[in-house]
Amino acid sequence: MNMLLDNQRLITERQQRAWSQSQLAEISGLSLRTIQRIEKNGNASLESAKSLASVYNLKITDLRIVEFDEVNLPENNQPVMVNFCFLSLTAKILTTTVFILSTLVFLFMLWTNIPPVAWINELRDVIFSEQLSVYTLKIISSILTMISTLALAIFVGILFDAFRNQGFYHYMKCLILSGSLSLPRYSANLQLSILKYGEFLAKPLIISSLIILVAGAGVYLSMEDYQKKNMASFLQNFLSDHKPEIS
Repeated sequence: MNMLLDNQRLITERQQRAWSQSQLAEISGLSLRTIQRIEKNGNASLESAKSLASVYNLKITDLRIVEFDEVNLPENNQPVMVNFCFLSLTAKILTTTVFILSTLVFLFMLWTNIPPVAWINELRDVIFSEQLSVYTLKIISSILTMISTLALAIFVGILFDAFRNQGFYHYMKCLILSGSLSLPRYSANLQLSILKYGEFLAKPLIISSLIILVAGAGVYLSMEDYQKKNMASFLQNFLSDHKPEIS
């Protein structure tokens, strides 16, 4: 009997233990080629799934991905268990990258008074009083910008998973079909979680930095004179506001 396992979780579980694929093969009793194949496409036999679940101290249902036809045809009326996953690992990297890039671009446009993002200030004035200090209004506008870009980034991530039948889309599809799914499972090991998110954030930060360096030069060269003046004025005001006082 073959089944589809969550290959992203298998890779994460192995990396959290700092094991190589060869070490995992020795510990689990499976061949290196089998480990590589399972981590690549998730296809595994029942025996291989049992071995991996035993090594990671998990149940097979923790690793298994329920297929569409399996949800349609449940056996012996038992609830179908699918692990909650809002976004797949790839979608999380994509979402974080989009969020970082779009936030920096929108904040730059906001702070240099470029017209396309004027709606943010208009929305701020509708919700909050215009009698607040200029500094407070700028903070509110920045927060509204980040909320907007976060919503955009999450939408991109969910849409990406929808094309791949993973993450929140897959969970909701199974929820509609089966009506009974497992609750989210959270790791109790705070240290591992911090390390995992640190490694996760590294990729989108590096990608964003490279794109910003390339795009920033291109944007500056194509800016109008008034935009360059606005940017220079913003940088001058920013540096003067944060200049340390000499007593």
